[in-house]
Amino acid sequence: MIYITRFLLGVDLAKNFDFTSLAIIEMATGPKEPVYHLRALDRVRGVDYPQISETIIATIKWLQQESGTTDGPHLCLDASGLGAPIRDYLKRSPLFRSPPHGYGATPRKIYPVVFTGGESARHDSITGNYNISKSLIVGNFLSLMQHRRFDYAPDLQALPLLEEEIAAFKRHTSVSGKNTFDAEAGAHDDLICAICIPLIVGELRYNKPRRHPVVVPLPRPEQLLAGHAPQPKIPKF
Repeated sequence: MIYITRFLLGVDLAKNFDFTSLAIIEMATGPKEPVYHLRALDRVRGVDYPQISETIIATIKWLQQESGTTDGPHLCLDASGLGAPIRDYLKRSPLFRSPPHGYGATPRKIYPVVFTGGESARHDSITGNYNISKSLIVGNFLSLMQHRRFDYAPDLQALPLLEEEIAAFKRHTSVSGKNTFDAEAGAHDDLICAICIPLIVGELRYNKPRRHPVVVPLPRPEQLLAGHAPQPKIPKF
């Protein structure tokens, strides 16, 4: 059995007056399904996009120096709206460019994720984006929490803020029976999104056999915090 450890950097982008958040996820594979460890979590506000881009590049370079990893680090980026030009800018960085003459694999990849409606996930071969519904992305996060495949460092300074976001994150069921997730009015969800993006990439790109990331039934976030979530059934992807 080959054991693989990789870092996934999740970035949820926002305009200058809102928070941009970054999450470092360590993904460890072994004889069982992968587990994910949240190693760092932070948010910034009032920072322009060129500086955000340089922060991302500096973080990827720093993660390269970490010992014990066998793959990556990879960038899992919110490519919705204004995230698209940052995606294009970072693709030109030597960190993410393909080797000369096309020989060998690019050691570091960019996975641009676009939040969509509905309950589907697909890869756009033209833009390179992964168009994934928010219900799938958040459902995957809740499933990993419920199955104890996601944990976090207990000394994270942003942990109280993350717990506040989880408590304020609500599931809504439409008349047609579809599940959606949104933060309460006035609440933030940038930390959750920065974590959810690399988690869905890890499951869809690196977990074999791949599984459908939606939890059926989906527990409410407050149930997970209180430890009263029902056991889910996970269909194959």
